[in-house]
Amino acid sequence: MFEDSPAILRKVLARHLQTLRERAGRSFTQAAGELGLHHTTVRRMERAEHRLRISDLRALLSYYGADEAEVRALVALAERAALKNWWEPYSDLLDGPMTNCLTLESGAARIRAYAPWEVPALLQTAEYARAIAPRPEPDRWIELLERRQALLDSDGSPMLWAVLDESALRWEVGDCKVMTGQLAHLLTMASRPHITIQVVPFSAGPAPAARAGACCVYRLRPKELPDIVCAEQLEGLVFVDKPAAVAAYTEVLDQTAGQATPRGEPTRRLLEGIHEDWRRSA
Repeated sequence: MFEDSPAILRKVLARHLQTLRERAGRSFTQAAGELGLHHTTVRRMERAEHRLRISDLRALLSYYGADEAEVRALVALAERAALKNWWEPYSDLLDGPMTNCLTLESGAARIRAYAPWEVPALLQTAEYARAIAPRPEPDRWIELLERRQALLDSDGSPMLWAVLDESALRWEVGDCKVMTGQLAHLLTMASRPHITIQVVPFSAGPAPAARAGACCVYRLRPKELPDIVCAEQLEGLVFVDKPAAVAAYTEVLDQTAGQATPRGEPTRRLLEGIHEDWRRSA
């Protein structure tokens, strides 16, 4: 069973603290004064940017008027949230945005991805990944990728719905052999019941989501957390959780899915055709 990571549990705990503070009618400054902390520290606690000591948590919960059952549940949650994330052995490879991405993957019930120019990481073969983004310590990057992809092999794995532009499958990455293997892998993954792959063919024209660029919308398992968008922009990964913005991304993904090949056999036929084109060229 793929359990929620400590990082996602910290987000859940932070959301509960915000709810309790607002229920109690307390400000950040008042809560900080109770603990002898700066008000920005309490703000960071509610953004899951500051690890919480159990003693501080108990003091906050008492100040907010939490009942005994709430205290027990949130202390237990904090203890689980204090454990290490599975990706910490690779922390020297990761920047903050990439760590956020891994956090969202680990807590997702559903992942919707749009990929205009390359295969999404969760669906890449090792050979494709090496070729698309050469990096220092490539073997460790591939280990990290395979740990991420293990999410899709676990009990309780998220639903993955990926829509790719045909260009992402036609542009040569590595060589023809790499592309042949990548298309074969997509055909295998598309046969899984919890994975949906669609392709926007050249004949359909530009995808509505093209103006948004590569992006993912994560629906998280914990009901306390909102849907979050991760978008690839020129300056790097950008995360969006404002409901109106998330709704705009979701709408454009819906439009793009409607323009893509229908799920199932039509998509499989297109993937098989592209796979055969690469195989003949190899």
